[in-house]
Amino acid sequence: MDRFTRVRTIALLGLTALIITVIHTATVGLPAEMTLAQAVACSDGVDNDHDGWTDYPNDGGCEGYLDEDEVQGIYADRDPVHFPEPSNIAPLLITVGDGRDFAEPGELLHYDIVVDNAEGQDRTFELRTQLPAELSLEAVTEDPMIDVRSLIWSDQFIRAGESRSYGVAARIVSGTADLQALRVRAYAGQAIGTDTTSIFRGVVPAAFSVAVSDGAAYAMPGDVLEYEIAIHNAETKLATEVDVDAALPQYTEFVAASEGGTWTGNGIRWNNLTVSPKGDRLLGLKLRIRSDAPIGTAVQFVANVKGHQGVDITEVAVASDVAPQTENATVLLRKSADRTEVRPGETITYTVYLRNTTDHEIQSLTVEDRLDLRYMQVVGGDAGAMQGDRIVWTIPALASSEDWQVRYTVRVAEGTPHGAELLNVVSVSGEGMENISLTQRVFTARISVVSTLPPAGAPLDLLFLLGSSIAALAPTVALRKRVR
Repeated sequence: MDRFTRVRTIALLGLTALIITVIHTATVGLPAEMTLAQAVACSDGVDNDHDGWTDYPNDGGCEGYLDEDEVQGIYADRDPVHFPEPSNIAPLLITVGDGRDFAEPGELLHYDIVVDNAEGQDRTFELRTQLPAELSLEAVTEDPMIDVRSLIWSDQFIRAGESRSYGVAARIVSGTADLQALRVRAYAGQAIGTDTTSIFRGVVPAAFSVAVSDGAAYAMPGDVLEYEIAIHNAETKLATEVDVDAALPQYTEFVAASEGGTWTGNGIRWNNLTVSPKGDRLLGLKLRIRSDAPIGTAVQFVANVKGHQGVDITEVAVASDVAPQTENATVLLRKSADRTEVRPGETITYTVYLRNTTDHEIQSLTVEDRLDLRYMQVVGGDAGAMQGDRIVWTIPALASSEDWQVRYTVRVAEGTPHGAELLNVVSVSGEGMENISLTQRVFTARISVVSTLPPAGAPLDLLFLLGSSIAALAPTVALRKRVR
């Protein structure tokens, strides 16, 4: 009996669930999974293209209730009932353009809509367009009817073989997201014209191009190659924050760079340049071919700008078409320290010395001293200006045979490992030093770190020598004692 009761209870519960399901389906509708496939863009109650219009017939991009694409644009219902057009008449041709592939929020776009009747007969037409929500209408020609963002030119007459132009000026709304596509379409009967402009802040990388040349096909070891780097901006707006990178080719050494180009240790870099609209920016660079460059070597110089490359190749040969340098200038740059070894926590005093040994004045000199800030901290002296890991001094001018020097003190950090080598690289650049080689304008100082020093401050190599001598004499002393 108990078993029969359980079976009856289960059956009643199943019947109750079935009744509830039937009632829910009748009152609410089918589950979303079953109806989703039937919902299309132009009848789903959603503004799919974010143009401010929803579904057919309100959204101009919908051609009917079953249209699966809300195209951002105009009232595109081209039903022959509304727009009859004899099939034996050639359709009009429409082009829409603002001359821009990219634009920024706040910019004013000038659209030119051209209706061409090159192959048809005299006719009357209606031209329509609608601006997307990201554009604000500011001016228009030919006096259309304006309904919010819709523009309608009615009863327009065009002769056979003629064309008519209509202008629309609209400003991009501030806050429009990057890479948003602004699509403007124009319709006249069966003819459609479309223009798409994408939002991009700044000058797009595709607008840049770069070319480099040293004007020489062959050069000999010791020649100075003078490169010209030409950057072109094809956009109609100012390009800012343009960076240029160039690696140092093999068998060359850096001599000088114009326009603020700096030597980075393995290449040359220009930061935050500007390039005028539809204009060019020229940069100068001098590299010297090293004396150990093998004959036949191809010196390949590459400059990189916004993903674009400019390449120049010069072959090292026994003959040269490079203009010879008329001057063999030199400069004396030295750096010294008050010790050769140091313990963690102690200080080092450096002296940087520069002398102009050329026969002319050098102007606008910059002396840079790179420090290893992991182990060193500047604590006093003529420390100049700290720029990252560099101390920078500026010298307005240095006459021929004139010298300049500074002193500064650093403290070695506690915990600096025994045996670490403290490297300081000092370099100098300036106007009038174009023909001075890199090796003459860079000097490296090295100091070793030791955990302990002897009280008298004797060098470690001397202590090692004394210890070795005592160890070598020990067997002799022992042998003499045995003989006795």
